[in-house]
Amino acid sequence: MTQAEPQEALSDKQLAELPFDEVVARLQRIVQALEAGDVGLEQSIALYREGLRLHAASEERLKAAELTITELGRRGAGSVAEEPGDAGDAGDAGL
Repeated sequence: MTQAEPQEALSDKQLAELPFDEVVARLQRIVQALEAGDVGLEQSIALYREGLRLHAASEERLKAAELTITELGRRGAGSVAEEPGDAGDAGDAGL
């Protein structure tokens, strides 16, 4: 295995436990190995297959993160809109 090649393929459990940044780093190493052309056909196919798995896992995590951020934004926008209005109403009542 050359330095550009990634480690062995991960099990589904290992992939699920791997931090997002490491998933992306492994995918980048696969791309580098394939672009370098220093691996044989069988290894290229194995790397490509693992790259597809890593890509799918990273895309799934990004979609989940986007959903979380969207949900937090909705909750945050509601609380931010309520706080100034509540403070303004209390201040107006004192005048």
